[in-house]
Amino acid sequence: MDKEIAEIRKKAKVVAEATGRSVDAVIDDLMDDGIVNLSNEENKEKNLVEQLKEAAELITTVQSISQEVSENTVLNGGENSTEVKVETTLEGDIVDRAIESLQKKADNIKKLGLTLVPIFLLITGGSMEAIGLIDLMPTEVNGGEDGCDPMWGYDEYGYLDGNNLEVRFTFQDYMNCGIEHFGGHFIITLFESGDETEQVFINNIDFIDYISIEHTFMGLEGGDYHYRVEFHVVECEDGSCEHGDEYYLPTSNDYYIEVVEVIGCDAYLINEQAYLLESDPEKVQISADVALVEEENNCDSEQFEITWRLYQGDVVKYEHKTYEDGIVTDPDGADYTNHIWDFVDEGTYTPRVILKLNGEILDEKWISHSINREAEPIYGCTDDSATNYDSLADNDDGSCEYPPEEPCEVGIHNHYRGHVGDDIEQDAILIAFKVIPENCEGENIFIEIDLFQNGYTENYSHQLTVVGDTDTDVSHIFDGVAIGNSWIPRITATVDGEQKELINFWGIDVVAQEPEICEINLFGITLLTNNTTATVAFDLDCGYEENDLEGYNVSVQFLVYEIGSSNNTAQPIIWETTLCYIEGYADDIRTLLLDNFTSNNTTHYDFYWYATWTDGDGDMQFIERKWLNRELSP
Repeated sequence: MDKEIAEIRKKAKVVAEATGRSVDAVIDDLMDDGIVNLSNEENKEKNLVEQLKEAAELITTVQSISQEVSENTVLNGGENSTEVKVETTLEGDIVDRAIESLQKKADNIKKLGLTLVPIFLLITGGSMEAIGLIDLMPTEVNGGEDGCDPMWGYDEYGYLDGNNLEVRFTFQDYMNCGIEHFGGHFIITLFESGDETEQVFINNIDFIDYISIEHTFMGLEGGDYHYRVEFHVVECEDGSCEHGDEYYLPTSNDYYIEVVEVIGCDAYLINEQAYLLESDPEKVQISADVALVEEENNCDSEQFEITWRLYQGDVVKYEHKTYEDGIVTDPDGADYTNHIWDFVDEGTYTPRVILKLNGEILDEKWISHSINREAEPIYGCTDDSATNYDSLADNDDGSCEYPPEEPCEVGIHNHYRGHVGDDIEQDAILIAFKVIPENCEGENIFIEIDLFQNGYTENYSHQLTVVGDTDTDVSHIFDGVAIGNSWIPRITATVDGEQKELINFWGIDVVAQEPEICEINLFGITLLTNNTTATVAFDLDCGYEENDLEGYNVSVQFLVYEIGSSNNTAQPIIWETTLCYIEGYADDIRTLLLDNFTSNNTTHYDFYWYATWTDGDGDMQFIERKWLNRELSP
C-alpha cells in the first residue's frame, strides 16, 4: 500500500507542475472519482464554452513545458519516454470541434514522462463514456497521407475465465488515415503482484489503421495480475531494418484469481524401519505403514508410489519402487508394506522411504539407524612385505613369512674436493659427497672425513652421523689448511662399528698466495678560485670497492704558472706539495691551497695537479689534471 501511495503522489506531482495546481489538490481530485477533472472544485456549473476554454488553457500549459520534460533524462529514466494521451468525454459536433482544436494545438507536444500513464482531461463533469484517445505525437512520426493527422486509440476487452486470463484489445487510428504498418510487433508483459512473470511476443504484424489482438495466459495460479502492451514499429531502409517508434499502451485493469483449496487425497508414512534378516545376513528389509490424513477420504481411486532407497553418503546405491492402491490403504496406518534386497554388498547404508501421489511427494522419511552389512572374515597373512601375503585376507592369522634380511650397505657417491672460490688465501678445501644407504632403515651411519698427506697420518678430521633411512648430501670445509702438496680427502662410513665404505679422493695442493695489490684511482677532483687564492680538493682511493689491501705513499703537487709558460723551462709562480698515504676505498677528501700569487692585475693562470707513487711492481705511476687559462673569479 505504501508503494502504491508513493506512486500516486509521484504522478500527482507531475500533473500539478503541468497544471499549476498543488499536489494535494490533484490528489483530492483523483480521490474524488479517479480522474483529473476538477470534480472537487466548487465551480462545476460553468458552461461548455468556459470549460473548453479552461481545457485549452490547460493544454497550452502542457505544451509550454513538454519540451523540457521530454528532454529530462532523470524524469524519463535515461533513454525511456512515454507518449502523452488526452481522453475526453464530449459528445456530438462540439466534441468533434473540441477534438480537432485540441489536436491542432498538440502538434508540438513531444513526450511527457508520466510512467506510461496518460493524462486524462474530462472536459465536462458528466458520466458519459470515453470516446477514445487523442494522439499528441508529432505529425512527422505519425502523420498520414494527404495531411491526415492520425488519432491512435487503444481499447481493452480483457477478462478472466477461471484460471485463464484472456487478453483482448484493439489498436486503431480513429481518423482512418490509411497508415500502413509492416513488420511491427506487440509485446504483452504479464505481472503478478507487480513482478514480471511472463512475456509474449506477437511478431510480423502488418495492418492498416486497425488491428485486433488476442492472447490467453493459461492455468494461472491464484494472485493479483495485470498486463502491459507495447507496440513497436519496424523501419527498413537500404536493406537494413531497425526499431522505429514505440507505443506504450495503457496498463490493464487488475485481475484477481482466487486460490481454491482442493480437497483431495493425502497420506503420510509411519512405523518406518530397516534391518538385516537374521536368516540371511545378505538380505536387507525396509518397511513402512501408509496412513491417510484424517478426513482425506478421496484416495480410493488413487495409487500411491513408494520409493525405497539405500544410500552411502549422498549416493543412492539401491533403489526400488512399489505401488499401493488407495482403496486398500488402511486409514489407521496398519497396512504394512515392505521391500527386501537380496545380495547387498558389504558396507554401511542409510535407508530412506519416499511416498508419492501423481508425481508429488507426500512424505519422505530417513530411517534413524543405519544398516551395517559386514563381510565374512577372511583369515590369512595381511602384511604385504611377507612372502605369503594374501591380498584378500582381512584378518591376520599370524602365518606371515619373511625373506632373510639383506645386510646394510653404504655407498659414497658424487664426491668432490676443491678450493673455496671466494677464499682470498686459497687455503680452504671443500669436501662434498652423497651417502646412499641400502637396507639400513633404522640404522645410524657414522661418517668420518679426514685430510692427510701421503705417508702421514691425518692432519684434519671431521665426524658426523646420518640416518640410514634416506640418502644424505654431506659437505664440509677445512679452512686454514697448511701450504703443501697433495692433501688427500678420505671418507669412512661405519654402522655399529663395522666399516661399510672407505674411499680416497684425488689430492689437492695448497700454495702460498701472492699479496694482492691495489690500484690508485682518482675518485674526484675540483678546482676553486677567487681573486687571490686557488684551492684544489681531491679524493684518491686504493681500489674501486671496500677492501683491506695495503696502500701506497702518494706525492701530490699543486702548481700555478703564467699562461703558456709551462710549455718551456719557466718555473711555476708558486706550488704546494704533500705526501698522502692512500689505502682502502673511503670518502676522505684532501685539499691544497695556493695563495698570494697574483701580480700586475693578471686574472688568468695555468694550474696543474699531479699525484705520483711507486706501485707494487716497483713502477712509477702518476695522475695529472690541469686547468689552462683559468680566470680568477670572486
